[in-house]
Formats: sequence, structure tokens, C-alpha cells
Amino acid sequence: MRLIDRYILREVGGIFLFGVAVFTTLLLVNHLFFLARLAADSGVPIRTNLFLLVLRVPYLAVYGLPMATLLATLLATGRLSDRNEITALRTTGWSLARIALPVLAVGAAVTVTSLGMSEWVVPRTETRYREILSEALQAQPRPVHQHVLFREPVDGVDSVFYARELHTSDGTMYGVVITQFQGGRPARLIEAGQARYAPQGWILKQGTLYLLGAGSGVATTFDEMRVALVRTPKQIAVPRRDPSEMTIGELRAQIATLRSAGESAVRYAVNLQAKLALPASSLIFALLAVPLGLRPHRSGRSTGLGITVLVLLAYYLLMSITITLGERGQIPAFWAAWLPNLMVATGGGCLLWFAR
Repeated sequence: MRLIDRYILREVGGIFLFGVAVFTTLLLVNHLFFLARLAADSGVPIRTNLFLLVLRVPYLAVYGLPMATLLATLLATGRLSDRNEITALRTTGWSLARIALPVLAVGAAVTVTSLGMSEWVVPRTETRYREILSEALQAQPRPVHQHVLFREPVDGVDSVFYARELHTSDGTMYGVVITQFQGGRPARLIEAGQARYAPQGWILKQGTLYLLGAGSGVATTFDEMRVALVRTPKQIAVPRRDPSEMTIGELRAQIATLRSAGESAVRYAVNLQAKLALPASSLIFALLAVPLGLRPHRSGRSTGLGITVLVLLAYYLLMSITITLGERGQIPAFWAAWLPNLMVATGGGCLLWFAR
């Protein structure tokens, strides 16, 4: 690595660490108000609140990393430009793309780090956060759960269960549909108006069994049928995990399960794309910030901070709109998560081209 590259990285690195601390703290402050209300209204101990706050740091840091990348790149490039160091480099034959190379390398490294945190750290801390929060609030289980969906092997056969309603008080499911797979394809479909829990399994009542083999299409009605499902009503009623608690592999499995049961998986599909798009924004912000930092200005750091705030506001406002439209099914999941990145990347690429 050349001396010039190390010099540029030092300029970016110091501001980047400062930005991570500032943006993560600002995001934490917003959450601090929620925990303060929790302590006042529910009497949750301060020690528990502090632990909840610590568990939220990785989730919020994933949002803070792209913001810090934008701030660091913009201020560092602006500082080099103000001191005419970029002009001096260009007169010695360095192109703007070559000067930007270490900055883009920082953006790529932050993208990989953010993706790693989102995949291996955040799901664990978010799951623990929700467990402790639920225990602190002493949440009572709901007596009736609607649209219950889960996957469970029964007698060695992969089976997807759906119930329109689950009543945990008397251990009864209503509107039950069971899809069983063999070789990755649906082999049997069982519909029943009601299922009641018994120690030896669940008893389906007043239902129909469909054999879905090639060319068969056989349907048989029954009054009662026992299914060797070992889960109790309380085990089935465990709340569905939030997408932020899942890894990429778990999100894909959840999407496949929902689609096989005929349920909408659009929320999970959008979150899967967003899990990749948000870390990638670090590299894209670095691409945009290099030409923006070269813009002629006289107010130095204050102008850089102002541009950073404006870009972040525009980006996250656009992302909130596209994510909402995606979760409503009005635009595809890919465009819901990636459209803001593509717009910023196009703008950054054009500015870099004109400034070269």
C-alpha cells in the first residue's frame, strides 16, 4: 500500500470512528426514551433496562455504519480538497478514480462488516432482547391466536400445519390444513374443521384427506383422524419471530414455508432484500461522497455536515416509502429494498464522471 493511500485512510478512519459513535448514540437515545417510559409505567428495574439498551447496540450500529461512512468520506475528501492536496495529486498523474480507491475500499470493508453483524450478531441479540422484554413485562399469553403456521416432521414426513384459529385454553384448532411433502413435492393434503389436543397427539375431526400423487387425485372423508404431532397448544402458540431475529437462511426457509401454505410471504421477502441492501449502502455512500466532497465550498466542515444530513434524510425517507410499498405488495421486494441504493449509486457515478 502506498504512503498516499495510508494517508487518505487515516483521514477517513478517524472521522469514521467518531461518526459510528455519534450516530449509534443518537439512535440509542431515541430508544432510551422508550425504555424510560417502560421503567416508569411497568416498574422494570434499571439494571434490566440497561441490559436491554446494550442488546440493542448491534441492531442500531448496522444503521449507524453507513451513516458514518458517508460522513467520514465526505469530510475527509472535503478536507483534502480544501488543502489542495487532491489538486496536487492530480497534477502528478493520479486520476480521481485512483484517489478514490482507498475510500471505496473502506466502503466495501464496512459493507462486509455490517453484513456479518446483520447475519451473525443481530439475530442473537434481537432474540435475547425480545425474550427479556417479554419476561420484564410479564406478558400473558393470548387465549386465541389467528392464522397459525408452523412446520413439523410427523412420522418422518415433512409437514406444514396451518390453523385459522388456535385456542390455547381448551387446546383446539379450527380451520386446519396440513400439507405433507415427499421428495420436496406435496404428497397429501388434509383439511379438517377442528383439531383437539390429546396426550397421544392431535385428533382431527370432520375432515377430508387428498392424495396428490401423479394422476391420483383421490379424496377420502373421515370423522376422526389422529396425527402424531407432539407439540402442545402452548408450544404452538410461541410468537412468530420477527424478521430482524432471523438470518438470511432462516428468512429463506420462512418464505418457502409460508408460500407452501398459501400465505403471503411478502414482508419476509422485503426484509430479506433489505438485509442485503442496507449493508451495501456503505459502499454506495462512499461512491457518492467522493465527488460531493470535491464540490467548491467555503464553509468547510459545516457544509459537509449539512450535506450528510440532507443525503441521509432523503435516503431513509425514500427507503421507508419503498419498504412500505413493498410490504403492501405494491412493488416487488427487490425494488422495495434496492431502489434507494440504485438511485444513490447512479447519482454518485454521474457526479464522479463529471468531476474526473
